[in-house]
Amino acid sequence: MIDHLKRFPAPAKASGLKARLAAGFTVIELLMVMAILSIAFGTIYKSFEQLNRSYTTENVKAGIQQGTRIAVELMIQDIRMAGLDPLGTANAGMSSGLTGQLPVTNWIEFTADVNFDGDVDMGDTFEYIKYELDDNKLWQTNHIGREVMLDNVTDLTFTYLNSADETTTDINEIRSVIVSLTMEKPAGRAGPISRTYTSTVRCRNL
Repeated sequence: MIDHLKRFPAPAKASGLKARLAAGFTVIELLMVMAILSIAFGTIYKSFEQLNRSYTTENVKAGIQQGTRIAVELMIQDIRMAGLDPLGTANAGMSSGLTGQLPVTNWIEFTADVNFDGDVDMGDTFEYIKYELDDNKLWQTNHIGREVMLDNVTDLTFTYLNSADETTTDINEIRSVIVSLTMEKPAGRAGPISRTYTSTVRCRNL
């Protein structure tokens, strides 16, 4: 019997890493692993949050830059037509409502004989146009009626220049108009983002 047992000796005890795996982890080791994982996940979450915040901010910046630019360019196209009077009988130009009120800071009003019929009619397409800032909105009034062009507008300024590119308060001297529009929108924790777009339009028909 003894000789039989000697032929099959008991297996040697595992050593090193194999022994640790066989015995399992201690409570302290588990706590250390959990702490490391917590730090790793915290770092990943913080990086993701910063990336998401940056993405939101850049989206808001791009949106308001595009919004201000498009709105100002549309106003420029219309203002450029102010005073169009091919037959010389329409008396088109900057609105007489501006008389004695220049410089007006938040609205502009003008007419043009767009259909070349010799007169200006508020019912004719784009012969009467007004742009104004009201309740943080850019409004346009034309033959269709009054409608909002852009929200979140904090400032709209029109500056009138004469032929020498000097500021004028005389409606009959207006040859150019500087249009400046400011838009502001919230961008999460980054706070509000504000952008201003300014451009000058030559009133070729005045």
